[in-house]
Amino acid sequence: MKKIIWFMMLTMCMLVVSPQAGHYLLPTAAASRAQVGESNMCSAPQAIGDYRAFIPLAMTPLTSTISFFETFDGMPAQPLGWRSTGWSARWDVTVHSRDVDTWYELEEMVTDHGADCSAPPATHTLSRRYEDAVYQCRNHVMTAIQAGGYGMIYLTPNHMVDFSQGTATIRFDVSTLRNSLRDWIDLWISPYDDHLQIPLDMDQVDASGPPRNAVHIRMDLGNNFFTAAVYRNFQPIDIDSDYVPYEDFLTPSAQRRDTFEVQISRTSVKFGMPGYSFYWVNATIPDLGWDQGIVQLGHHSYNPTKCDDSCRAGTWHWDNVMISPSRPFTITAANRRYADRANPTINLSAPAPANARLRFTGIGPNLEVRFSGGAWQPAILQTQDSSQFKEEHFRNYWMPIPAGTTQIEFRGDDWWGADWHARDITVWSLY
Repeated sequence: MKKIIWFMMLTMCMLVVSPQAGHYLLPTAAASRAQVGESNMCSAPQAIGDYRAFIPLAMTPLTSTISFFETFDGMPAQPLGWRSTGWSARWDVTVHSRDVDTWYELEEMVTDHGADCSAPPATHTLSRRYEDAVYQCRNHVMTAIQAGGYGMIYLTPNHMVDFSQGTATIRFDVSTLRNSLRDWIDLWISPYDDHLQIPLDMDQVDASGPPRNAVHIRMDLGNNFFTAAVYRNFQPIDIDSDYVPYEDFLTPSAQRRDTFEVQISRTSVKFGMPGYSFYWVNATIPDLGWDQGIVQLGHHSYNPTKCDDSCRAGTWHWDNVMISPSRPFTITAANRRYADRANPTINLSAPAPANARLRFTGIGPNLEVRFSGGAWQPAILQTQDSSQFKEEHFRNYWMPIPAGTTQIEFRGDDWWGADWHARDITVWSLY
């Protein structure tokens, strides 16, 4: 069983031991504001097992509480696709590109880090493999996608945020250099049975809309600030935000990763950059009506070169993802990213646990599945706003799967633009 993190301290700096040695946090000397992000530099890689992240952690002491912390440790000699990393079993990674001619290979792009993982401004040409759109270098992870239509990447850890006992904290470090206003990041928090694999808040552009209930924090499409909204029955309610771009108090960087923080309870949301004592959102809200949520870190690409000659697809650098308190769940991976008419069968890395759900995105009418050679049955859509459905867009599927299942077959019919397709197939189960 994976080891857990215990947070037992107030406003102090943390020494993060590598996942191989266990996910434990120990205090070090107090950090000044100037030190925030100092050790999160691509140009100064840290040794595995001695990674120092100067993150002042202000929170109430926790006892007997599970927390999640991911440091993405690893120093490969070249960019390493996420499936080959030591942390892949703890994450669900969804890479989505809308246009049919990109379903099997992504558009080519130049992305951060050299072919030997040397630090930015060194670059390399990303392979068109979906598996390489999320890759590791120098003890952190990158997301990189170029989509002339619409593309998105979602990183989802195998722990939900749990604010059933009061305020919970989500933290992550991420780079701040943005290469196009049509390339941005966001964060969704939504109940386990309401979350969508590819949530999107842009009507009719792609996918099938937002979750039924959620909290959404998104980088603005015109400036480098963040806004927030609460979704109730698919309808957004904006939360008051401070429209201050972060370049007003920092120098955007691809090398430095700064800490972003969410504090959430049933009746409040706070989001900002604690290292700079700045919060875009700090609001009281009507009771959400739920107190645990799936956490999804997103990267969006919406034809990012559609501006001027200086615009290009972006690379975002991520590290030190913390959720406290948290509730774990299992993610069982499939042996292949997709299923189609030529390759309709996938095998799971382990038998499906009890009370598990099959999770995938799919396109095409009359999609059906069968488990371990059993009877065919209709694939069940996740609850989503049907007014957002378009035949040419992938939809979110979420359905029970029998315990012990090791093989899943898919079938369906074609639609006006292509044949049926299912992808990013996993099985989830709550402990």
